[in-house]
Amino acid sequence: MEAFLQRAKSFASDAAKKSQDLAKEAAKISQEFAQETAKRSRELATEASKKADQLKTLAGDVSLPIPSSPLASSSVSPASTVTSSPSSSISEDELIRYGITPELREFVHGLTLSTFQDFPAEGFDTDAKKDVGTSNVRKDLTDWQEQHALRVLKAVPEISKFRYELCPRHMKEGRFWKIYFTLVRSHGCSL
Repeated sequence: MEAFLQRAKSFASDAAKKSQDLAKEAAKISQEFAQETAKRSRELATEASKKADQLKTLAGDVSLPIPSSPLASSSVSPASTVTSSPSSSISEDELIRYGITPELREFVHGLTLSTFQDFPAEGFDTDAKKDVGTSNVRKDLTDWQEQHALRVLKAVPEISKFRYELCPRHMKEGRFWKIYFTLVRSHGCSL
């Protein structure tokens, strides 16, 4: 009987050892699985972020209706639109009407991201509670400035790119447009 008990103890000891080995192996596999899952999750997040940026870019290709302005002449239909697609363009007369002269376009082409980022902050506090209008240009602009902004975003793609890069990650939309209008006025553009 004693041999039987000895064998049972030995069997129990072997079973406990195998159980510990299996638990260690399961923990190792579980840890590898968690690491692989975390890695794949980061890859998916990166991919989703890239897709979101692509969608933002594509969203810019949607036509935006431009309401008629009291400053606009009767030759412009209230149903005219500005789009970001290369196939449509704004007439030169319409650009000039909103102060977007060839000289202004040349000046704006010369602006850089750092021009906006390094601009002195004094006097540029904006009201963060102002809503973005349906035209995707802030409503703290005058009607004329809003129309100018919509057209300059189309006529000078660089300014649209800067706005996308800077707002709202680095500065508020209102600050961006205040800097823009300050720069073009200080350059002597008649706005």
